[in-house]
Formats: sequence, C-alpha cells, structure tokens
Amino acid sequence: MPKNTRWIICFDFETDSPDRETCNPVQLAAVPIDPETLDVKKDQSFNIVIKPEGINKKDYFTEEREKTIQWHADNYGVSFEDIVERWKGGVSQKVAWKNFCTWCSKYTVDKKPGQWFPQPIPAGYNITGFDIPIAKRLCNKHKVKMPFSEVSKLDAMDNLFWWFENLEEPFDYKMDTWRKFFGMKATGVAHDALIDVLEEAAIITRFMKFHRKQSSVDKFKNSFSGIEL
Repeated sequence: MPKNTRWIICFDFETDSPDRETCNPVQLAAVPIDPETLDVKKDQSFNIVIKPEGINKKDYFTEEREKTIQWHADNYGVSFEDIVERWKGGVSQKVAWKNFCTWCSKYTVDKKPGQWFPQPIPAGYNITGFDIPIAKRLCNKHKVKMPFSEVSKLDAMDNLFWWFENLEEPFDYKMDTWRKFFGMKATGVAHDALIDVLEEAAIITRFMKFHRKQSSVDKFKNSFSGIEL
C-alpha cells in the first residue's frame, strides 16, 4: 500500500437545529492537515458564517430553532438577538457552500497508480453521523460534487471508541467530555466551528502520530499465520 499523499480536511458545522435532515448550517469551518508531516495548517483555515434560509420570516422561528438559538447565545454569553443578527449578516448558503468546495479543491492531489481517489480525506468528530450527511444534502441541493473523498474518512469519535471502549473513563463521548479528559487548554469558545476543528484536528493528529509509531514497531505481516480462525 503506498503512503498516503492525500490532504486531510478537518471540518465542522454549527447549525440552527440538531436535526441533520432539516437544519440550516450557520457556520462552517475547516483546517487542512499535511498528510506527510501531520501538521495542522492553521494559517490556511476556512471559516464562514452562513445566513439560514428563511430567517427574515416569522415562521422561521420554530420552538426547536428558538431553543437552539438560545443555546448558542448562552454558549457565547450574548443575547438571543445578538445570535440572530450574527446569522442574518452571514453569506447565503449557496455561496458559502460553493466557496467551501472551491477551497477544498486546492487540496486535491494528482491521482497516482494504486490510489483510489485524489480528493482530500474528511475528518472531524462525529462527522459520520452529522456533518457528512449535511454536506451530502448541500451538494445535492446546490448541484455540486462532494468536495472530499466518499471512500475514506477519519472520525475521531470512532477512533476514540476503539481505544477507550473497555475503560471506565471517560464516561461518555461528548466532545466537551474529551476536552476535560485530555486537559485541553481553552483557546476560545467551545462550539464555535473554528475552535472545534482546531481541537479536533489536534486530537486526530496526535492519535495518527501514535498509530504511525506503533505500526512501525508491531509486526502485523503474517501475524495470523498458524492461527486457526
């Protein structure tokens, strides 16, 4: 198997409801990770506030959306009205998504023999259950191709389960719990998409470096030889 040369894109949505099928994205952030060095390229990050569709209409403010807006307000320590004005000042969903797809295209590599795909590999926390389904919905809606691979993904939640599923701590798989467990120093407000992707990228690259070190030491080749399955 050839070494991976595909960029890794750690990305995260903030939304106006917890329902991945109906929510509007209100913020999208991403950061590229160098596949060779696993350096997180903070200076090349993407971050955009997105105006939710219909927010200027009264019927936009359903009970579920009002609860979510208040949750965001409490998280940032601002008023309900401040969050609404922030979102209203965002760019349209169509423009935001196409800008993101264009940004991702910069990290597509030349296809090589034996390589399944040249697009960047998506990464993040719970992207399988939340962010990737939203990305697919936006691609279908705005008639653009997925900006990253649909073959491979790096979901930190899956990886952390592999390592900690038989231990008593941590007691759940919320990102806030992992922040405390790892003793991560606060660099901003949690649940801001840009802050989240930088923290997620830090966790992902730390474990990838550990995996690389272990895979060069442990002997996997022919390790099932002579074992009856």
